[in-house]
Amino acid sequence: MTRTAAPPTRPPEPDGPRQVTKFEFNLLRILRFLLGHFPSDQGLQLVRAAITRPDCLSSAAVHLVKDSLAKACVLFLVRAGGWRNDRYLRDGKPLGGRAWDRIPLDERALEFSHHVLDFLMWATAEKVSETKAKWDPPAADLTPADELFFWLAFDACRTDPDLVGVLRGKDAFLLNPLCWITFPGDLVESDEPAPPEFGPCFTGLRAVILECLQTHLTGRWLRSERAKGQIGDWKRMRQQGRAEFVALQAFLKAAGEANRTDLARFVLKTNATLFQTDLTPVFWTGGLQGSGPPRLADRLETQRAALAVPRQMETLEGWQQRALYVGYFDEDYQASQMWKQDWEAANGSVVAARARAAVEMLEPLRGPVQPQPPAGAQPTGGSPEGSPG
Repeated sequence: MTRTAAPPTRPPEPDGPRQVTKFEFNLLRILRFLLGHFPSDQGLQLVRAAITRPDCLSSAAVHLVKDSLAKACVLFLVRAGGWRNDRYLRDGKPLGGRAWDRIPLDERALEFSHHVLDFLMWATAEKVSETKAKWDPPAADLTPADELFFWLAFDACRTDPDLVGVLRGKDAFLLNPLCWITFPGDLVESDEPAPPEFGPCFTGLRAVILECLQTHLTGRWLRSERAKGQIGDWKRMRQQGRAEFVALQAFLKAAGEANRTDLARFVLKTNATLFQTDLTPVFWTGGLQGSGPPRLADRLETQRAALAVPRQMETLEGWQQRALYVGYFDEDYQASQMWKQDWEAANGSVVAARARAAVEMLEPLRGPVQPQPPAGAQPTGGSPEGSPG
């Protein structure tokens, strides 16, 4: 007679709070600060301080780190936009619902690597703004969930210039695509920005994260654009504008190649909100102090850089023109129909015209340029006569 083994059971939860050391307590507070659940001034104070590092963490501390990461990151994505009943492309076809309705659980599970815990140990033990201790994992080793965490961590530290100067020297931040499409100006110290490859952003979990962040990204870019009028330094404006232009151009190019134009809605909606009325370049450049660089060409280049976001409408207008020539039996017909609906909802033609007018005010020798249809193409009106759509 054989006996069946009892199914394994979870160990009982400890009575009362889990016991942790002073180092672990500081580490957990830093983690909560980076995730947006601890006062910023106290969190920054902990990151600026140093404390003796133990050989390892207790199982209780590791459990609390995992629990905090899992709950806080999911909560952030839900609040950022995952809760919205919206439509996004899946296998080239629009699919509606909230994030958990559209996407199977196994495709939206967040998996963090040991690099997150290594970073927390480093940030707790070292005085980050002065440390010489090495922590710099290759960007290729990071999971999509790691990139999300490091994006949140960089954002939490952006108010401290010394911390930002250290972090942007690490590949986990410098080559993080989420950082480049949110605050590219904070990642550069020169006039030659070099964004990462954005192609992987449009597949798998990275695409799911971008779907959840569309509304959040729109709000971030709107605040950034409205704050440009307060920038007084010409060099800072030029560097920030160039970084934004290069990052958005690379992102939109990758989105077009992946046929995931729905993941670039934040660029369209940002422009649509800005251009409710006609704007002049002064909206962006009105705060610049002094006469600027001695050369006229350099002054014009800085002003052009300030209008990095409106200049993206030329690319989006090109998407709209291509969508008009996609026939009912073409493979990407449904994706093009969805883009045309987004364009119409944003009043895209009017927004593009206003953005083009603002940009051309800085191009005194250039006449108006109208978008041209693809060579030899004939407009189909979206579908043949009598067909749906």
